[in-house]
Amino acid sequence: MAGGRGTRLQMGEKGLVRLCDRPLIEYVLTALEEAGLEPIVVTTPKTPYTANFCRARGIEQICTEGAGYIEDVTEVVTIIGEEKPVLIVCADIPGIRVEHLTYILSLYESGSADACSVWVPARYISQRGGEVRYSQDIEGVRAVPAGLNIIHGSKIPAQQTEIPILIDDPALAFNINTPSELETAESFFLSQKSQPDPVPSGSRISGT
Repeated sequence: MAGGRGTRLQMGEKGLVRLCDRPLIEYVLTALEEAGLEPIVVTTPKTPYTANFCRARGIEQICTEGAGYIEDVTEVVTIIGEEKPVLIVCADIPGIRVEHLTYILSLYESGSADACSVWVPARYISQRGGEVRYSQDIEGVRAVPAGLNIIHGSKIPAQQTEIPILIDDPALAFNINTPSELETAESFFLSQKSQPDPVPSGSRISGT
C-alpha cells in the first residue's frame, strides 16, 4: 500500500522518502521478493512519482481512487479478481524482513481463519519516545498494528474471521509518519550490526 501523500512527513510521497539512503518502499519490496512473492504496489492519484518508480523497475502497480485504506484494498482486490488470500503490506515499515513474512504465512496457512493481523509490542514505541496512536491487548500484551494483514479475496467485503499474530521485534515497530520517527529509525537501523530474531524467546502468538 503506497498511496499516502505523507503530509505529516512533509518530504514528498511517503514511499519514496529515503531512510539510510534507500526509499522506504524498497525495504518492503525487497522482503517480498526474497520471500518469493510477487508484489503489486497500490498507488493513488496522490502518488504519481511512486507509480513512476514502480514502472521504471518493472514492478506491477495499480492506481486506485485513494478513498481510504479499506476502500483501496477492496478496489484493488476487485480489479485483479483475486479469490485467494491476499497479503497487504504498508510501504512505510522498513523493519520488515523475509523471516517475518515466512513466519506469518506459515501461521496463517496452518490455521483456519479467513484473515490475520500482525502486531508488535507497544513498549518499543514508548521506549523511544514515540506516540502510541492505537493499541489493543493481545494475550496480555499491549500491542500496536505492524502494518501487515492477510485477507481472503473471495470474502471481500464481508466480515472475516481473524487471527492476531504478535511478533516481538523492535525493528518491525517502526511505522514512519513524522520527521522525528524517521530520524529515530535512521539511528536505530544504522546502529544495528545484526538484527534480532523475528520471534525471540518469550514472544506471544495468539489466535481467535
